[in-house]
Amino acid sequence: MKKHSVVITGKIADEAIKILEPSCNIHYTKPYMGEEEFALLMAGAKADALIVRGVSGKVTRKVMEASGKVKVIAKHGVGVDNIDVEAASALGIPVLNTPDANYQAVAEHVLGLIFALAKDIPQQDARMRAGFWDKQDYRGVEINKKTLGLIGFGKIGQRVRELVTPLQMKIVVFDPEFPLSKRNQDVSWVDDVDTLLAVSDIVSLHCPLTEKTRGMIGEEQFNKMKKTAFLINTARGPIIKEADLVSALKEKKIAGVGLDTFEKEPPEQLAELANAGKTVFTPHLGAATHEAFLRMGLGAANGVLSILEGNPPDPACHFNR
Repeated sequence: MKKHSVVITGKIADEAIKILEPSCNIHYTKPYMGEEEFALLMAGAKADALIVRGVSGKVTRKVMEASGKVKVIAKHGVGVDNIDVEAASALGIPVLNTPDANYQAVAEHVLGLIFALAKDIPQQDARMRAGFWDKQDYRGVEINKKTLGLIGFGKIGQRVRELVTPLQMKIVVFDPEFPLSKRNQDVSWVDDVDTLLAVSDIVSLHCPLTEKTRGMIGEEQFNKMKKTAFLINTARGPIIKEADLVSALKEKKIAGVGLDTFEKEPPEQLAELANAGKTVFTPHLGAATHEAFLRMGLGAANGVLSILEGNPPDPACHFNR
């Protein structure tokens, strides 16, 4: 039997590869591959399907059309901002994602960044390794009963809200896309970002990257935040204007930031941001747990195989239906 050709833009779980191997030839791209090289690889592989990780170069129309036979694109994760979904729809290519695979992992990572900032864990670890013992003078911040502002209330935002329940935090939510009929009354809903920023001790971003959300947190927004507030971003880097963030930290408009995502990945110049104030960084690995990695890999692989076998897309993971 002739095998299908599947291009994968990075490592996925071995268990997912084992599902694909019996009926597919697998080809891998390099991380963050440019359009021309990406398209050449797709053409050379005669790709029937593409599995896209976050380390992928942009999946443009040219990339999609290169092999002349792509039947499905599956995102290894949730956000599809590195895929030209409009082009895929125009070409009749279903775009799948794995919406239930990583929300627990990312929500836990949010808590990790919050506590790292509030307790200065990375800084105190570094101080001890350098021979210091700051017990007498150090003072951290308690999270209990503080106000947490969630910009975006999808699966990750909702799970964060659930995880902080024992901390008795007040939850304020801004999400204009969330259906009115489904809005929980145990959180406070606001109609504009400014209101949320003004009252929140911690602001955590959970919205997708769109033309509306690109650059939505900049100088004007930092001016409205509490000087004691922390900002957390595990969503997408370009939601924050990093130049404005540097200024806000230097001018102490906010108390600190925890970033898992960046305006450009990997960042070319991190030093200015790192030296601007209290910062905690991780390299876009909020979803990178063993458990979530397996779920994302299996979800993407099974979705691709189902389409290649002639089945219609599963509505639960069919992003451009």
